[in-house]
Amino acid sequence: MRRLFSILFFAGLTIGAIFIFRLSLHQALVSVDIEELARYNTSQHLTEASDSTGTAGKTKELSTNPGIKETQQTNVTNPLPTFTEREITATKTEIHAPEPLTRPSLSAVGTLTVPGVIAVTNAERTAQGFFTLSLNTKLSSAAAAKLADMFAKQYFAHEGPDGTKPSDWVEGAGYTYRLTGENLALGDFSGDTDLVTAWMNSPGHRANILKPEYTEIGVAVGKGMYDGRETWLAVQVFGKPLPNCPLPSTDMKALITANQEAIKTKQEELTTQKTALDAYEPKQGDAYKEQVNLYNALVAEYNTLIGDTESLVNEYNVVVSGYNACIEG
Repeated sequence: MRRLFSILFFAGLTIGAIFIFRLSLHQALVSVDIEELARYNTSQHLTEASDSTGTAGKTKELSTNPGIKETQQTNVTNPLPTFTEREITATKTEIHAPEPLTRPSLSAVGTLTVPGVIAVTNAERTAQGFFTLSLNTKLSSAAAAKLADMFAKQYFAHEGPDGTKPSDWVEGAGYTYRLTGENLALGDFSGDTDLVTAWMNSPGHRANILKPEYTEIGVAVGKGMYDGRETWLAVQVFGKPLPNCPLPSTDMKALITANQEAIKTKQEELTTQKTALDAYEPKQGDAYKEQVNLYNALVAEYNTLIGDTESLVNEYNVVVSGYNACIEG
């Protein structure tokens, strides 16, 4: 009986030892799983996008535009990611205004007409192999306003006594230009051909009439009192309109800016959470695993936000490049 009791006692010890060993082994395996999960997920989310560059944590160039880089930083311990938008090219305008032409008084004074001046001007362009100019009502309005102002204020110059320039009349008429020019004439002329011939004999005025870039014209002629005598004033206004180029959406630009601020905020949150995770003890159990999952979820949001912002910047830059090419064309 005593021998049987001893056998049962040692058998119980053996079974208990095996149970305790298996329980310890299970706990150890659970701890290892959580540790590996934490290390794997954290590392993967922080470096998966940057590993493609060959060096974790390095920035990755996302654009080949000369002088323009959009970069993505995926390691939250590095500086904030930066996204550089292309600059919108400032509208380039040119104004050509040669010295006004004055004609001495003639004994026989003819009549000037708008259609006649335009017809003779286009004949001169055609003779030199250039396209004819189309009549533009806005340019004609600018020319008429300038002519009336010169009679009213008794001046004969491209710039008025109040500082008004040729471009002011053009813009005031609602004409958005890439190039504009102004020819002025004062005096007595036998007719439209005589007027245009006088301009053609003046190098600066001739250059305006024959400038190949111009596509449109406006003309005003009128007879009135100037400097105490009745005389003719004539105004030619040339133009090349600015193309109708679509600008990038201001909403898109605002969203890019908002995303950049959100990225900065999330990076600060990640830094705080990572510091807390590093200090968390014990690094096992459900509570620790929950903190790791929260951290990894925030990393995923951070990386998604960077990717979305990168796409927005690329889209914005494409539109800007198209606009710049359009207005320079």
